Amino acid sequence: MRRLLSISLIILCFAAFRAASEEIFCRYQLKDKVFYGQVDGNTIHQLSRAPWDGGKATGKTDALDKVRLLHPSEPKKIIGMSGTYKEAWEGGKTPFKTVRWFMKPSTTAASPGEDVVLPASLDELQVETELAIVIGKRVKNASLEEAKAAIFGYAAANDIVGDPTSYHRIQGEPLDQPETLLPASLKHGDQFSPYGPFIHRGVDWNNRKRTLIVTHADTGEKEIYEHNTSSMIYTPEKIVSDLSRVFSLDPGDVILSGTTKALPARAGDVMEVEVEGIGKLVNRVAPGK
Repeated sequence: MRRLLSISLIILCFAAFRAASEEIFCRYQLKDKVFYGQVDGNTIHQLSRAPWDGGKATGKTDALDKVRLLHPSEPKKIIGMSGTYKEAWEGGKTPFKTVRWFMKPSTTAASPGEDVVLPASLDELQVETELAIVIGKRVKNASLEEAKAAIFGYAAANDIVGDPTSYHRIQGEPLDQPETLLPASLKHGDQFSPYGPFIHRGVDWNNRKRTLIVTHADTGEKEIYEHNTSSMIYTPEKIVSDLSRVFSLDPGDVILSGTTKALPARAGDVMEVEVEGIGKLVNRVAPGK
């Protein structure tokens, strides 16, 4: 009995250590000012600057429910990934040794609760729930160890792309027109990369359920898709290392680590993306202006 009690105490202490090792950060607006902060329950401890830029607690605090949460970093680059999950390589195909990616401009960043406005060229989006990797230090040509050290933390993300068929239909182009550049280019719309609401530091990215829910405005019906990060082929440090061998990654940059399925969304629909234990985002698709 004493042995069982000792083992139980060890497990409880380990669980407490894991909980204590996790840190949560945000970027938020209060009145007309923007701050970085560290989150403790419903309290935000205001920081002097971004945590990866040496930000320290100023001694001021704000209530989480009294501020507007923004996307939690100011990225120079947002990078999307393709073929990162085992499902992309079914049927005997061999995965590439290195990752495949595409760039999204920093103007695609969007905050929790922010409307994603449909561009004039589209009436349908494809939305995805993904684990976002947030960079905390500048890296180039990084080893796996250096890449792992450069990862500041993780967030939930919605990697949005305009539907190519929608684009062709509105432009009056043939619906079966062959395309090479368009699918990736339709990921560049304003607010097409919501992520946050927080950055979780000191957490394990693996075995996290990914949930995507689209509530359709015209019917009220929900489409739901669930998956798990456990089937990722490339670890986050592998992704960061491979990318850094092509271009530098800077603090605040965001890597959307890929997905296995997208769901359609139109004007008025509500998109919910969640990565278990890391974050949940809700954004509405707004009609074009």
